[in-house]
Amino acid sequence: MKWKSRRAPAEVHPAKRARLGTRTTIAYPSGVTSSPRAQRVFRYVAWGTLAFNVLVILWGTVVRATGSGDGCGESWPKCGQQFIPANPTVETAIEFSHRASSFLAGVGVAAVFFLAMWAWPKRHLVRRAATASGVFLVIEALLGASLVLFGWVDDDISGARMIVVPLHLVNTFMLLGSLAVTAWWGSGLPQPRTAGKERSIRWLWIGAAVLLILGVTGALNALADTIFPADSVAEGIADEFGPTAPLLLRLRIIHPIVAIAGGLLVGWIAADISRRGSQRTRRLAVSVSVIVLSQFFVGIANILFLTPLSIQVVHLMVADFLWIAFILFGASWLGDPIRVDDRQRVAR
Repeated sequence: MKWKSRRAPAEVHPAKRARLGTRTTIAYPSGVTSSPRAQRVFRYVAWGTLAFNVLVILWGTVVRATGSGDGCGESWPKCGQQFIPANPTVETAIEFSHRASSFLAGVGVAAVFFLAMWAWPKRHLVRRAATASGVFLVIEALLGASLVLFGWVDDDISGARMIVVPLHLVNTFMLLGSLAVTAWWGSGLPQPRTAGKERSIRWLWIGAAVLLILGVTGALNALADTIFPADSVAEGIADEFGPTAPLLLRLRIIHPIVAIAGGLLVGWIAADISRRGSQRTRRLAVSVSVIVLSQFFVGIANILFLTPLSIQVVHLMVADFLWIAFILFGASWLGDPIRVDDRQRVAR
């Protein structure tokens, strides 16, 4: 009787992988092998779910900017007394469509999760990232429901809303980031190699934290613009420093200042780290810098034109793109093999 030896999963030498560019099909032991078709389906579903979630988030901006957050009253998941409202008003239709699209986004995340369980082996990073996406989706739904059930919508400026709205934004970014790396690693791109990259990892964490701070201040800024619209830039600035200005309005001046400093820092982090990265990493670093520059112009236009709905949507869209691009830049850099001179520097 002949015994068959079980070989360890086939690996590709880092230098060869870098040369061939990144996408590698890994053969797993018997019992956990998935077909190339399964991974291809997963890839399409994961990237598609990420894109659809961005659209749902942008539609949420329309809900806030049009004051449609209470379009279904203080009821959730029902819209009023029904799951599907009959003869809805414009506000009700906007809010209901956002809830319906959010449900479809949830279906997409669930599909990504179950496909990850099917297409990838236990303890694989794709499975972990897909699981994180599912967790953040549940939190996203609970935060959205709390805004409705507690009446933290429309013109409410309570302290509770000023806490939940930033938390909602942070969780939204975490959901997008989880979906992005799920799709990235699920596309066969290299998994992280952290040895010798400790300094860069610290800067990546700093850059991510800066983008979260920008998102939080931006969310509060957008809320203030919706509740306290101004007829001119000068009037808006005067309102912010008025003796009776509420806290939400006083905080509005912070975001433009933080955005300029934070954007420059994020652009510098991407440029500095990418000098030691692969061509793919350098391209993503350029994307980060271009998006930062674009966001500066969009932000200026948002102020000068007194925050019209169209520019608000574009502003949030560019912010989402910046976050996703930075997360993928970090994933790409961590997947790059460390260079010989970097190894020597670490050894010394």
